[in-house]
Amino acid sequence: MVKELNADQLRRTCDPKGFGFETTAEVEPLDRIIGQDRAIEALRLGLGIKDRKNRYNIYVAGGTGTGKMSAVEYFLSHASKDEPTPPDLCYVHNFENPYNPHYLELTAGMGVQLRDDMQHLITRLKVEIPKVFESDEFKARSKRINERFTEKRSALSDAMEEKARELGFAIQRTPIGINTLPLQEKGEPLSQEEYAALSEEKRAEIREKQSKVQTIIQENLQAMARIEEEREEEIKKLAKEAVLFTIEPRFNQLKERYGTLERVVGFLEDAKHDIVENLGQFKDGGKDTAPKGPLPFPMPQTDPFKRYYVNVLVDNSKTEGAPVIVEQNATYTNLFGSIERRVQMGVAITDFSMIKPGSLHRANGGYLVLNANNLFRVGLSWEALKIAIKRREIRIEDPLQMLVYATSE
Repeated sequence: MVKELNADQLRRTCDPKGFGFETTAEVEPLDRIIGQDRAIEALRLGLGIKDRKNRYNIYVAGGTGTGKMSAVEYFLSHASKDEPTPPDLCYVHNFENPYNPHYLELTAGMGVQLRDDMQHLITRLKVEIPKVFESDEFKARSKRINERFTEKRSALSDAMEEKARELGFAIQRTPIGINTLPLQEKGEPLSQEEYAALSEEKRAEIREKQSKVQTIIQENLQAMARIEEEREEEIKKLAKEAVLFTIEPRFNQLKERYGTLERVVGFLEDAKHDIVENLGQFKDGGKDTAPKGPLPFPMPQTDPFKRYYVNVLVDNSKTEGAPVIVEQNATYTNLFGSIERRVQMGVAITDFSMIKPGSLHRANGGYLVLNANNLFRVGLSWEALKIAIKRREIRIEDPLQMLVYATSE
C-alpha cells in the first residue's frame, strides 16, 4: 500500500528533554571512533608492543571513503601524547673525513640550542682571537723569538763567510742569489783581468776551492731553512698556546652544558683542536681576504667557518610526546631526505649542512603513516623502505644513480 508522506514525516526529530545537559559544552569529548571498536582494539594491541628490537608495522584496510586515514591519525594523535619525545637529530662536520659527517642525538630542544651556541661561539672567537695577536704580551714574546733566531742566522752567516775567506773567497749577496769572489793575497777581490793573467794551475786551484765554497753555501742555506722552520714552529706554538688559553674557557662552558652527551663533547673537542690548527682564518676577524683571481669577477669562496656549525635535521623542541608524521606522497626524497648541491665553477659540491630530512627522520621514535596505494606506485621507495626497516637505518642516496644501477643490472 502506497502512502503519501508530508515534509515533517520525512525528518527525524528528537526531544531535547531526553538529553541530560543544557549545551554540548558540558559534555566530555569523545575519545574513540564510532563504529570501529575492533579496529581500534587491533591498533591498540599493535601499538602496545614496545619491543624496541622488533617494532611492528600495522596495515589498515577498508573501503574507499570510510575514513581509514582520518581514524588512524585521530587515534595516533591521542595515543602518542603519553609516549616519550624522541631526541633531536643533527649533523656536524667530520674533521677527519669531511665526506662522512657525524650525526648527533640530543634531548629534544637541545639541537637548536647547540646550533645557536656554536654560532654564538664562532662569532665571539672572530673578535677575541685577533685580539690575542694584537696583545702586547704576544708581540713581546714573538719579538724575543724572532731576535733569538736572527742571532742564530747571523752567527751561521758569519761562520760561512769565515770559512769562505779561509779558502780565499768573499761572499756577495744579491737580490737573486749569492756570488763568490776570489780574493788576492791582500784580501781584495780578484778582477777578471787579474784572474785571466793567472796560470792554468792557479786557476784550477781557485776553481777547486770555489767548489768547496759552493758546498759550504748550500749547507748554510739548508741550515738557514731549518732555522726558519724552527722559528715558524715556535711562533705557531706560541700562537696556539695563547689562543688555546683564550678559547678553552668557552669550550669548557659548553662541555659542562652538554657533558652527558659523549658525541657532542667529542665534536666540541674536535672543533677546538681544528680552530687551534687553523688560526689564519681568524686572524683578520673572519673577513674575506681571498686573493683576486685572473677573472674579472670575484671568485666564490666557501665559508671556512661553516664546518663549526650544526645542521639541525630534526627539531623536536615543540613536539608533545611521540611524533606522528603522515606522508601522503611517498617519493624517495620525501621518505629518506636528500643531499642538496650547489654549483661552484662548474662543479657540483655539497657538505653536511646541505643534508635535508625525510619523513623517516621526522618520524624516528614515533609513527609514520603512509598510503599503501601511493607507496606501491613508487617502486623505488617501496624497495628502499623494506631495506630500511630490515636494516634499521636510514641511508640517503641519489635516486637518479639508483635508477641507473637498476637499469644497468
